[in-house]
Amino acid sequence: MLMALVLSATLASCVRLPGGPAVGVLPGARAVEARLQARRLAVTSFVMSGALDLTAPQGELHGDHLILGASPDRLRAEVVGPFGQPLLRVVTDGIHLTVLAFRENRAYQGPASRANLARFLGLALSPAEVYAVLAGGPPLLPADAKAEVFPATLDSQALLRLLDSSGRVAQQVVFNRSDFAVQRAWLQEGQGRWGLELDYGRMLPALGSRYPRYVKVNDQEGRLLVLDNQELKLNSRLDPALFQGEVPRGMEVVRLP
Repeated sequence: MLMALVLSATLASCVRLPGGPAVGVLPGARAVEARLQARRLAVTSFVMSGALDLTAPQGELHGDHLILGASPDRLRAEVVGPFGQPLLRVVTDGIHLTVLAFRENRAYQGPASRANLARFLGLALSPAEVYAVLAGGPPLLPADAKAEVFPATLDSQALLRLLDSSGRVAQQVVFNRSDFAVQRAWLQEGQGRWGLELDYGRMLPALGSRYPRYVKVNDQEGRLLVLDNQELKLNSRLDPALFQGEVPRGMEVVRLP
């Protein structure tokens, strides 16, 4: 039923990004920020399905997934095991979070905080940040951050380096110089190794750029999330009701802090 609701409303998007600079020209930092921001905002929704592997300190989860996202912060993730057995459903409208753990016959409900999302999605991010990461456009540091652009290992790529005004938070983004598709990104707070690492692959040409069917996210807390999507649809019209958490009758409800 969920797939029928999604696929019956798929629309072709007419959003297009302007052409990028020639590969041989190293673009300016502020121009890169603007292009990456425009590319991220071009994705108003996504529907992705494929294989999911999640490893976290509290355990592992493996299965097939269907994930829906609507800008800026609405998410619905369904994970099923062998023979289509439902394992987990995570739904948020950006403010409230509902998680159905089918093997426990238990529902968890509470605020869509970073801590609660990390517990079930493996990403210690806000709903808006999770949406942006899965859509292949990680949110950038604020506009007052120091920004520089450097050559990358491949001639077709460049690296944007950002440092916030406090000098404690750093971000690096490797992007394609022709269409600004993000290949990798890192975020670090304070000294030490990178706190969050993103890897993107198996790009789908769309909306004047390319967007990832393969997403890998890991952080310093030992969380690792890998999504290997067989299907990726952008800018479908999604029913807002899909992002309202409903608890099946008979499930125990646990309140989240």
